[in-house]
Amino acid sequence: MKVPVSALYRKLLCLLPHNGLLDSLLNPHHCLLRQYSCSKTDLVTPADLVSYWKGVFKANEIPEAQASSEYIVSHVLGAKTFQSLSAVSISTPLSAKQQDEVQQLCLKRLQRMPVQYVLGEWDFQDLTLKMKPPVFIPRPETEELVSLVVDDEYKKLSSARCKDIWQPPDPLGPVILEIGCGSGAIVLSLLRKLPQSRAIAIDKLEAAVNLTKENAERLQLQKRVKILHHDVFSSKSLSYFIYHRTRRERGDLS
Repeated sequence: MKVPVSALYRKLLCLLPHNGLLDSLLNPHHCLLRQYSCSKTDLVTPADLVSYWKGVFKANEIPEAQASSEYIVSHVLGAKTFQSLSAVSISTPLSAKQQDEVQQLCLKRLQRMPVQYVLGEWDFQDLTLKMKPPVFIPRPETEELVSLVVDDEYKKLSSARCKDIWQPPDPLGPVILEIGCGSGAIVLSLLRKLPQSRAIAIDKLEAAVNLTKENAERLQLQKRVKILHHDVFSSKSLSYFIYHRTRRERGDLS
């Protein structure tokens, strides 16, 4: 049986790592072709890799095949999106190390790991946040919630100034309470957009608490937010827990 292939296909076919997961995608003729082609392979470009992995993802019914391949290749190249890469970058061959990084990330995606976990980070509003399982990935609608809260706060501030133009604004600003902070997407976005605000973020999952702390430190917002590990449905009331935990951390309680 003859298998007609282009030069590009020969290059991309050789990129497949030799393991059971991806070997199952190839028929015997393609496996033999890969062995022959590997010694003749040239470096491939980002555009080549996006095209190739898009096909692999589609063949395995991975959702958003095009977007997944673009995000992964862009991430390896240090860009947010494939569209943000210059024409020169898109046509410049990748190094062997970069090709290997793309392969490893694509293998995770082939196991249906969400792209956000594959990349280890994701943009939310104007922040780049670390993402780790099992902490939930913030949904797009959550960004709309942040915008609504910020708009409402600015309306309140504007209304207060109109009522009494001689009264200076509250130097402390609003205090935000978020229960179930997850990655910290909501609370940290609000802190960034409302510079005078402070916050308390609570989650019953220790992994979420740790991730919110990591993101707060990366964004240099850790001094304006208190992040607590607590289950609000436990026997102790939320107000009791916050009050005594805060006093203990200040040294008021032994």
